Amino acid sequence: MQNDAPPLLSRLRTQASPLRDLIDHAERISALDQALRQWTPEPWFQAIRLANIRGDTVVLFASNAAALVPLRYRQQALLSYLREHLRIPCTRLETKVKPDVHKTFTAG
Repeated sequence: MQNDAPPLLSRLRTQASPLRDLIDHAERISALDQALRQWTPEPWFQAIRLANIRGDTVVLFASNAAALVPLRYRQQALLSYLREHLRIPCTRLETKVKPDVHKTFTAG
């Protein structure tokens, strides 16, 4: 089965539309999430992913609630890292527990 996503994305990027802006935003979030992996090698942080940036708020999803406990204690350090290393002008973190659907369905 052929993957049609890359040609479709290329075509959508060339057209001026709200969809292009959405694709650009999603790609930026994905790139920032990958860069965020450098903040700490601690195992609990693998359960955290960057979901969105809204104004001065960075939204993080955790695949389990336990990962949010150490994050709560290191919140200011993470905010500093986001501002200094990733150049995200943020002052707040918003966290939500959102299990990774792909891991849930493929693990069984």
